[in-house]
Amino acid sequence: MNLLAQKLENLPPNPGVYIFKDGQGNAIYIGKAGNIRQRVGSYFHRPEEKDTKTLSMLEKVKDIETIVTDTEKEALILENNLIKEYRPKYNIKLRDDKNYPCLKLSIEEEFPTLSIVRRIKKDRSVYFGPFPSATSLKETLKMIRRIFPIRTCLNTKFSNRSRPCINYEMGRCSGPCCRMISPEQYREIVNQVRMLLEGKNKDLLNRLREKMEEEAEKLQFEKAAKIRDQIHHIEKVIEKQKIVSNDFFDQDVIGIHSESHTISLYILFMRAGRILGGKGFTFPLRGLLEEEVLHSFLLQYYKEGKFIPEQILIPQKISGQNLIKEWLTGLRGKKVDIFIPLRGDKRKLIEMACENAKRYLSSSKELEEDKAGILEELKEKLHLSRIPKKIEAFDISNLQGGYAVGSMVTFEDGNPVKERYRHFRIKTVEGADDYGMMYEVLIRHYRKAVEENDLPDLILLDGGRGQLNVGQEVLKELEIKGVDLISLAKERVLKGYRGSRFEKSGEKIFHPQFKEPLLLAKSSNLLHFLDRIRDEAHRFAIAYHKRVRKRETVRSNLDEISGIGEIRKRELLKYFGSIEKIKGASIEELAKAPKMNLKMARIVYEFFRTPPLPSSPEST
Repeated sequence: MNLLAQKLENLPPNPGVYIFKDGQGNAIYIGKAGNIRQRVGSYFHRPEEKDTKTLSMLEKVKDIETIVTDTEKEALILENNLIKEYRPKYNIKLRDDKNYPCLKLSIEEEFPTLSIVRRIKKDRSVYFGPFPSATSLKETLKMIRRIFPIRTCLNTKFSNRSRPCINYEMGRCSGPCCRMISPEQYREIVNQVRMLLEGKNKDLLNRLREKMEEEAEKLQFEKAAKIRDQIHHIEKVIEKQKIVSNDFFDQDVIGIHSESHTISLYILFMRAGRILGGKGFTFPLRGLLEEEVLHSFLLQYYKEGKFIPEQILIPQKISGQNLIKEWLTGLRGKKVDIFIPLRGDKRKLIEMACENAKRYLSSSKELEEDKAGILEELKEKLHLSRIPKKIEAFDISNLQGGYAVGSMVTFEDGNPVKERYRHFRIKTVEGADDYGMMYEVLIRHYRKAVEENDLPDLILLDGGRGQLNVGQEVLKELEIKGVDLISLAKERVLKGYRGSRFEKSGEKIFHPQFKEPLLLAKSSNLLHFLDRIRDEAHRFAIAYHKRVRKRETVRSNLDEISGIGEIRKRELLKYFGSIEKIKGASIEELAKAPKMNLKMARIVYEFFRTPPLPSSPEST
């Protein structure tokens, strides 16, 4: 009896997690079960009933590891954590796990405001969304602020104002910063905003009409006219919204469609009976059943800080459905329901989501075919040795002469793979030496890549012939062969009177085999594709550079204070959140921070209030 057969014979009948491993000991699939023996045994019994994709996975299983838990709920959480850690080949991987923007109404404040956030906190605020498009959310916020005079300023400015801002003068803010409105009157405006966002339009309009009539009876015709205009704007907004459900609460409706080796899931975001938008996902099936894909998707998509609705409608039953409901309820802090509608309006919503899943899969296939065509064309036009399925792009950011950093982004099959993005702090180069910095970043990255046999098909550098020469030097030094290398630079042309200034125009592509740069038409899809990759590397470098500069600037300020070590610096920043808040804090407030005492608080307080020493005549 071989090792695998022995493991199958001795599987425990307890709840827990099972891990399928290949011949090299790598985890290729992770699952959970209420009874491990029954669940795992079902894979290997009656192989003639399994499809080819499942059989293909089972052929690679050479070992099984099990972890027993006390309850099935513990197994569910453990399964989720292990999938994130090991990322097995046959489990689905949700790459797009970003948090979509939501509207936050800070009702816990005396004068609440609306703001755009991407994380849901367990606080007393009310959240609306998510909005699949940041643009649509900004338009919604703009519309609300045009109709309702709620404050727009940040808390720091709000608490320090001595006179109202220009929005008050324009009639777009009620001036709570200077007490131009009472908290009770302002709260009424906030309640109206909340009713609009919750879809209680009929009640809101009735309330506003009553208010308009009251003002008219008091002969306050100007106020009545303003309320009339509000009603008109709200009615125009309502006309554009289509009610598709009579359930006026938050729902996510998930549709599924699969073809051959790919499965598509599409979520419709239903809020107050209206569709805010949707989001599609595709995954390779690789032997998984649809219910397993849906189960894994729910665990990965909904997480801490994500918007979780009251109801999640799904097209079919999944294993551990009640456990997932319990887990989501814990995350949300309120009851979450998951169910499969069989008839009525909810079933029509499921059918709509499934139709969107089908269309999304079809459009994704067309897009993949377009990308495959672009990669093949890229090989031909740029004289590459192979199709660049994996591209790594590099950029250097050295703004304001300090805190130099490098970035690398990875694209596979034309798509960004963000978990493979890398940052680099420049360690060995001082001053504005872009070539030296590029050399350091490339040599550090590809020395490790050679050891791990993890090389790309194409390296793309941001820069001209000089950067290309640096790349060639690194490849030669590390004896890397079979990897294509190009650089991409903006073409500079003289403009103005007698060529007084440079302007960037077009792109030049530098190739090791050609003295002259290759030129592509501005309308070329290939050029747009390369621009997109280079711009992503540039964005990633700039974002990291700003974080480093901000962190080092704050740290250098605190470094000058005698007696403030690394631990106190960290705790002060963690407690107050910014250097500005530390500067503005009183001695008592500073003393309340962790690791601080009254003596150290006084030192910090006095440091930020002591004027700098005047310069000596000699230094002048």
